[in-house]
Amino acid sequence: MTEEFLFRLILASLLGGVIGLERQIRAKEAGVRTHILIGIGSAMFMIVSKYGFYDVIEHTHIGLDPSRIAAQVVTGVGFLGAGNILVQKQTIRGLTTAADVWVTAAIGLVIGSGMYEVGIIGTIMALIVLEFFRQLTYRFLNRHLQLRMRIAAGTAQVVLTSLNEQGYRIQLRSLANDTSDSHVLTANIEYTDATSVNQILSSLKENPAIKEVSVV
Repeated sequence: MTEEFLFRLILASLLGGVIGLERQIRAKEAGVRTHILIGIGSAMFMIVSKYGFYDVIEHTHIGLDPSRIAAQVVTGVGFLGAGNILVQKQTIRGLTTAADVWVTAAIGLVIGSGMYEVGIIGTIMALIVLEFFRQLTYRFLNRHLQLRMRIAAGTAQVVLTSLNEQGYRIQLRSLANDTSDSHVLTANIEYTDATSVNQILSSLKENPAIKEVSVV
């Protein structure tokens, strides 16, 4: 029995590490070590929940609910995931990392209970969502970019109109004086095609009204 428990811990750590590796490659807040620890911890809690109270089962006056520990893991990992969520101005970051922390805990619980196939399939599905759908979203769905541009004084409307004509949806964030002959314009740009950020910056630099442009 001890060897089987050890196998479950190792498998949970490996599956958690695979998900953590994907996150670390993307330079996210929770990386390999965090996900491995979550997988191991969840598996251990599940093992204790299922097998850790055999010595008291014989007592008729003691009632046990094996699901309680697993339920508390779900609650506890929710707080851990919330620590990965950052709100910056109008942008929310870390939701995907928080979700995969939660999924890693679920995988650990599944492996700890001995449902190996479910845990492995769940890991594969999580990786598909993290990688394949990331590529899909990046290529076909809306993307957002915040730019700071130093433009010639009095040309803000001309610049915004030009960007709209190029197919970008513009949300003006701020417009401030820089010098007597230039202003600093900050705007959010939403685009839906497969254009790269470098292509966008190159096209903006060709506009004679834009003196400098940078990504915020």
